[in-house]
Amino acid sequence: MNISYTNEVSAGDYNILRDSVGWGACNYEKVRMALDRSDFIIAARINGQIVGMARVMQDGLQAIVMDVMVLPDYQQQGIGKTMMGHVMEYLKSISHEGGIFVNLMSAKGREEFYEQFGFIKRPTDDRGCGMAQWIEEVG
Repeated sequence: MNISYTNEVSAGDYNILRDSVGWGACNYEKVRMALDRSDFIIAARINGQIVGMARVMQDGLQAIVMDVMVLPDYQQQGIGKTMMGHVMEYLKSISHEGGIFVNLMSAKGREEFYEQFGFIKRPTDDRGCGMAQWIEEVG
């Protein structure tokens, strides 16, 4: 398998991946905006076709790892692990002057994958559980 890794993902590629992992496609313009605002993107391709991606947004104090996705037919082949390796290299490169707190929301049942990169499950004795909210446009 000839896998290449780049830092570019189109909105169409993003939606292909979202659909494949059961998250559903998003509005094209919103996806383009989100990708443009991302601080780091890593994409895996085989023969030019998207098979995986991950991205990071950060503000200097905190970062969030988002959208770690691999097409189901290519999971369990090391692609996600390689992408997360690139993500961790990026995070280490921006962690100067006191470090950076990194967050992520794991898909259910995928927590052990992230533990190999040093992430911890919450809650712990000193940290509460992660929380989320989906806000829809009203009116």
